[in-house]
Amino acid sequence: MTECPVEISVVIPVYNSEKTLNELYQRLRAVLDTYLKRTFELIFVDDSSADNSWVILKELQQADDRVKIVRLMRNFGQHNATICGLDTARANIS
Repeated sequence: MTECPVEISVVIPVYNSEKTLNELYQRLRAVLDTYLKRTFELIFVDDSSADNSWVILKELQQADDRVKIVRLMRNFGQHNATICGLDTARANIS
């Protein structure tokens, strides 16, 4: 089976966000599925969170193959996490 090209990449830097990740994912997915009707990927970049953000991101990735996750080995800051996500993006629109 040929994989559809990704049209939109959404990059989300994450730092100690365990309480909001599931809702953020649900809302993003709902908007992208309902209104844009384009293929997409959600790229979450964990900037070395100290909470359970990484565990939640792994669960989201396991449940939805459009979710891509990256974990930075130490806290590099939001700007660098965003750049890392953009480097990972496969779509022309990021």
